[in-house]
Amino acid sequence: MPPFDRVSETTDTDTSARTRSRLDERFLATIIGETPLDRVEGQELRQVVMAALEQLTEDELRVAELRFQRKKSPGQVASQLSIDKEEVNAREKRALDKLRGPISEYLEP
Repeated sequence: MPPFDRVSETTDTDTSARTRSRLDERFLATIIGETPLDRVEGQELRQVVMAALEQLTEDELRVAELRFQRKKSPGQVASQLSIDKEEVNAREKRALDKLRGPISEYLEP
């Protein structure tokens, strides 16, 4: 099974009834080069991103998925998840903070 699955098209807000969604491969394919070294580095980056995504709560992952994978506005996400727009912003910020740490550590020389 590939390290990245296609994101499901369901809009179910019951996180206990659905499996964790993951960002699909297109996310990383845009920044990974074509040489063998690029592919090896790309696989390492995939592992770092996957590990960082595992650190997100279900709520943070859902907001990140809707905001960045599905390109929804904060208002659309708030409406879909039946929460305040401020809560969407807070979850998004927590998710990005959790993702930035490991990714920036990987990218530092």
